[in-house]
Amino acid sequence: MIAPFILSLAISSTAGYSQSELRTLQYAVNSHVYNQALEKFYQHCITLDPEQYMVKKPDPSRLNSLLLQQLQLEADQFVSGIATNPKLMQRAPDDIVLTDCTDHATYQKILDRYELELFALEIATPVKVNSQTTESQRKQQHQQHIKNATVLLQRSKAVAMVSIIDRNSLSTLEQSNFLHPEYKGRYIYRIDQGWRNIPARYMGMQSYLTEQQFAASPKSWLLLLDQHNQFIKVFSESDAKVYLNLLGKPEWHFDLQGNLQRK
Repeated sequence: MIAPFILSLAISSTAGYSQSELRTLQYAVNSHVYNQALEKFYQHCITLDPEQYMVKKPDPSRLNSLLLQQLQLEADQFVSGIATNPKLMQRAPDDIVLTDCTDHATYQKILDRYELELFALEIATPVKVNSQTTESQRKQQHQQHIKNATVLLQRSKAVAMVSIIDRNSLSTLEQSNFLHPEYKGRYIYRIDQGWRNIPARYMGMQSYLTEQQFAASPKSWLLLLDQHNQFIKVFSESDAKVYLNLLGKPEWHFDLQGNLQRK
């Protein structure tokens, strides 16, 4: 449920806000547009060739933090209530052209513009909001997260905490036993502990990582798997708190020697 002040703005009006608050909302929309363009470009380039194109995955954490700080909104609340507001979108950047994965100059120019919009949002005037309404909104959002997580967990036949490791740390025999012959990625998942069914100790990832992406990515993830051990959902551990709270203590784990231990 979107707070009343956000709902009225999302539908049609920007009345009732000072010019400085409207500028804050505009900076937030502009930042979102740049973030979406960079994310789309990143996905395009890694699909073409993740080893060749060193395009950095945009990190939404700073934008999400500023949305909370300046608008008192979670990212999904902002997207559903503000990001597509016609009055604000009229002034959002519409000349973002990112198609050539080898055009580093254009990519850097767009990245710089994104950073400028984030900085403008950071120093802008916060949008006033009733704290009681915001707290109620956050509780409702948390309840929705629990509901969504419960549905996904009901679909999952195996749930596992994993680490990302270099496949070269495995012996040739281990690689042939655990990895599909057509899997060419350097990095793989190592199953550490989990719930329900027990998947193979090592698994190929759903997408290949470059060395730079591996260095920058979280090393601990939660996998939700179906009956064929296909990915339903993959979360970094920091994004999986609701799921981990619902799951409770792990039911099994692999020890340092790779032996399965049930709890």
